[in-house]
Amino acid sequence: GSTTGDSWTTTAGSGVTGLGTVAKPFATISQAMTVATPGDTIFIDAGLFAETVVINADSISLIGKDSNATVIDPPGANSTVGLYGIYAIGRKGLLIRTLGVTGAYDGIRFDNVDLSYISGDSISANGNYGILLLTGADTNTLIDNTSNFNWNGIYLNSNGNTVSNNVTDSNTNYGIYLTMSLSNTITNNTAMSNSYGIYLASTSKYNVVDNNTANSNTNRGIYLNSSSNNTVSNNAANANTGGGYGIYLF
Repeated sequence: GSTTGDSWTTTAGSGVTGLGTVAKPFATISQAMTVATPGDTIFIDAGLFAETVVINADSISLIGKDSNATVIDPPGANSTVGLYGIYAIGRKGLLIRTLGVTGAYDGIRFDNVDLSYISGDSISANGNYGILLLTGADTNTLIDNTSNFNWNGIYLNSNGNTVSNNVTDSNTNYGIYLTMSLSNTITNNTAMSNSYGIYLASTSKYNVVDNNTANSNTNRGIYLNSSSNNTVSNNAANANTGGGYGIYLF
């Protein structure tokens, strides 16, 4: 397809002479965002990018070379509230693929972002949430990501999303957490060595939790708290040590 408007970014690029071309790439993702328009793709080479990326247009794709090699690590302590790796508000049609995000307060934060994909990303060592979809961030797809060693792995306060084939491992609190969330599909994920593997709370309804593995969590594997009309099927929840509960309804 056409690459008109697409841009390239590499840590070896230039903030002065960079044109966003293969021959003269930008030095930062944020620099590429200043010229991006709806429908553009920003290709990001391997490297460590010390910045917060704010997506300020619809239908933008951020594509890294490899989620372990193309890493966003914003400057500052990961305990700093408001320090994000990738942030978007009020957008739609975004794609975040094969990027790593570490050292932020929230790794990837979508507020009121719809119809977007977070795919093949590696989110680790963030102080609060690895991936966060807040109220109004509906009908998104989170697939094939790893969200490990954060305070919480994946957090949804939103509706109609698909969370599939993700790994949430060794997060301090929750692997996958839904609160006040409706009609989401949580399937084929692995949530292990967290405090809680998969947790539905605060009137979360009409969600499907199917074919997940929630093993070796220190509290409960799958926990439904004050939630109703959900479907929980074909899951494995073994060797969870908190009270011996694999699947717990409260």
